[in-house]
Amino acid sequence: MPAAVVAALIGVPAASAAPAGGLATHAAMHSGVGPMALFGVDESLPENPDLLRHMMWSRSGKVPAATAGDLRVATFSAGLTRSAPGVLADELSAPGSVQAQRVAETVQRAAPDVVLLTDFDVDSGEAAAQSFRTNYLAVGTGGQEGIDYPHVYTAEVNNGVDTGADLDNDGVIGGPGDSFGPGEFAGQHGMVLFSRHPLDEDGIRTFRDLRWDTVPGNAIPEGKYTELERSVLRLSSTAHWDIPVTVGDRTVHVLAAQPEDPGAGTTPVERHHDEMRFWADYIVGDAGYLKDDDGRSGGLPAGSDFVLVGDFGPRADRVLDGDHPSAIASLLESEAIQDPAPESAGALAADPDAATATRAARDGDSLELLRSDYVLPSASLTATAAGVFWPANGQLGSHLTRITDSAEDGEDHRVTERRLVWTDLGMD
Repeated sequence: MPAAVVAALIGVPAASAAPAGGLATHAAMHSGVGPMALFGVDESLPENPDLLRHMMWSRSGKVPAATAGDLRVATFSAGLTRSAPGVLADELSAPGSVQAQRVAETVQRAAPDVVLLTDFDVDSGEAAAQSFRTNYLAVGTGGQEGIDYPHVYTAEVNNGVDTGADLDNDGVIGGPGDSFGPGEFAGQHGMVLFSRHPLDEDGIRTFRDLRWDTVPGNAIPEGKYTELERSVLRLSSTAHWDIPVTVGDRTVHVLAAQPEDPGAGTTPVERHHDEMRFWADYIVGDAGYLKDDDGRSGGLPAGSDFVLVGDFGPRADRVLDGDHPSAIASLLESEAIQDPAPESAGALAADPDAATATRAARDGDSLELLRSDYVLPSASLTATAAGVFWPANGQLGSHLTRITDSAEDGEDHRVTERRLVWTDLGMD
């Protein structure tokens, strides 16, 4: 498309020269900074089509389509959880759930090839996931095209599963405080992965049963639990999954998790630290304690392409103590991982210092912006673009991300608190 035509579409004067730029320029483009701030009146539009589409996004809010051959990976804390077993599966078994439609439209606007939904009830096995795929994701919503995800993965999680011990010391055995992971019932707040590309099902590894006390130098507080309790505690509050996705002749390992919120639970900070530390050990691949639920030992094979995704909590960068530094910070500083630092127009408008936020929560009259959700590719992959779906007010899709009080939207308000984050990976 000629620059003059594009300029007319987005309201920027056209010129002749074209500045070059890489991912850093991409970050500025999709941060929500308007093109007038990035390109002065006397400057030109970029000839690079990737930069041009990101500039157009910054003005319209429309997420640019992934470049042909790229793999778009996303994660979204969907809030598709209910107060009793089977309720979500029944709700999704037919079209009509307003909240599910909003989640589906959010996914459709970003159009990822692979998306991990966290905070999704899996108490009914694949029933809710398959119904959401058929009745919502595949059905166009809000003017968007439906997306067919032929490959779906979910599994049992630790949320709401009773330990048989009085972990919260309330004198009663049973209930959320005595579960392996937060939840009112087994399978609440689980995870599900949808993919356009085939999954190597024989290569999937899960670590739901891995005991916490097998982690060398673990952060379990001294004197917090009895010896018997320590012997049954599991590391994963939800699960740790390694799901190999086949993309042409390459395999990308999707490493998925939803650690316990470091702001809640009986030992939240310590457990969150070790849940994240697990990934550091798994990626290095030489930790002897790593044994999956099928009894296979070892970590990720050397040289593997991977992308670490999930809801890692709103304070994932918190330092535990001198012996246990921030696990997420250690991961981000690792040479094996890159952080595209995706931003959004909505976060930038709300707080310029929190442009990478994926969570917006009201605390009284104030609004707190936090980065909770991550898509972190391995250094072996090329991150060509990244973003958080949070349009500024008035931009396309902003009705999905407006901040409201719960009394106004009822259960649907949970969708507006969280943001989908995506990253494009070059597969050439």
